[in-house]
Parts: sequence; C-alpha cells; structure tokens
Amino acid sequence: MTVKRQPWLKRPASLVLLIGAALLAVWMTTVIVSIATEEPDGEATLDGLSSAVQQALTDGDDGEFGRLFDADSAGDDYAKNYVARLGEADPRRIRATVSKGDAEPVVTVTADAGGNGTVCTAWSAVRSDDRWVLDAAPPVAREKRCGAAG
Repeated sequence: MTVKRQPWLKRPASLVLLIGAALLAVWMTTVIVSIATEEPDGEATLDGLSSAVQQALTDGDDGEFGRLFDADSAGDDYAKNYVARLGEADPRRIRATVSKGDAEPVVTVTADAGGNGTVCTAWSAVRSDDRWVLDAAPPVAREKRCGAAG
C-alpha cells in the first residue's frame, strides 16, 4: 500500500513558512523604502533653516526642531528639553534670524516672554552633508548677543 503524498502547499508547516517568508520580505522592503525616502536633517539654505526653526518653535514641535540639529552636537532629549523650557517662558511672537558677521553664521531666536521681558537663544549654523544644521553648543562671539559669553 502506497501513501499518497499531499502537495507541499497543503502541508500546514510549509504554508506557515511561506507566509512567514513573504511577511519578512514585505517588512524588509518597507524599512528600506522608509530609510531611503526619509527627509534629511537640516535645511538646504540658511534662510530655510531659520524659517524651520521659527515654525517648529511656534508649533512647539520638538521632533521637527530636533531634526534641525547636527546629530553629533545634540543629545536625544536636547530639542524636547529646549521646547519645554521655552514653553515655560510663555513665548509670544517667536522670531528666528540669521546673522553672518562671525566666522560662522548664527541663528538667533527671540520671543516676548509673556510680559516678563524677552527670551533669546543663539546657535551656530554649520554644514553637514550639504545641509545647514544647528550646532547645540552656543556660539562664542565678541559682540554682545544672546547665547554668547559676555
């Protein structure tokens, strides 16, 4: 008596293996495409960087603000902590400007602090992978500017 073998697709173990391989291939494709199409950090121009900083801070968007920093200069929570502290100052009319008087451009953020004066922070703007990003270390400048010594 001979046992009739079922086609391999009718065996549950083979079907599970085939489905698992297909799901793995779909997942890997999704990861690769998302990495390849991910928006790069920073902005193409200094004015674009300044505008993006102003918009992110106006919106209180620490994720968007964080992507504007050089990855090597800012820790994981830097943007989140800065946006939280700025929010505590009750900022109004947030403005970001670029000045190019120093050795490197500087992006300065100023805002009215809810009737308690003005808040101000400055960061150096540097090139990274052909994009402009902020350096988390404050610029050192001879002239009086917020974020700089003196």
